[in-house]
Amino acid sequence: MRKKLNKNRDELVIEWYEQYYEDVYRFILFMIQDKQSCEDLVHDTFVRAYTAFERFDNRSSIRTWLFSIAKHIVIDEIRKRQRWRLFNSNSQDREVPSTFNVEQYVENKEMVLSLMKAIYRLKSNYRLVIILRKIEGFSTIETAEILNWSEAKVRKTLSRALQSLKEMSEKEGGERVEQSI
Repeated sequence: MRKKLNKNRDELVIEWYEQYYEDVYRFILFMIQDKQSCEDLVHDTFVRAYTAFERFDNRSSIRTWLFSIAKHIVIDEIRKRQRWRLFNSNSQDREVPSTFNVEQYVENKEMVLSLMKAIYRLKSNYRLVIILRKIEGFSTIETAEILNWSEAKVRKTLSRALQSLKEMSEKEGGERVEQSI
């Protein structure tokens, strides 16, 4: 019986991997802007889903559950990077350029790149909400489940994040970035 359960778990997690890999990859890449680390973090997400398989209780969709796992992994990575930066205060911080190729999906290349840069400069809670709601297309309820927040907090944080994007855009004298979201 145990062997059958493991086989089902193996098959299901492989199925989830094939179905949701690109979504999880895109989410993590938008959050950390580092293609090399992104692959590892996506892998960690599915490994954690595999090991936590018995705890999935079908209260949310598989996609929502996977994004919740990915969110925790990303937050851990961001914290680790912030601690590393504090210890290496003598070295200069270098921006890691994004190599994510969104240009093929969107006509206006400069607007997309500007938007990605602006989103990356937001504080992490704002970035999370914008990516989940506006880029990944999760509903307010699903976003609340992923972030373990109330729906009101999701709506309020999204509003503040969009306002922050608008203010960034106005300070830089650029086009209205927030309209493209």
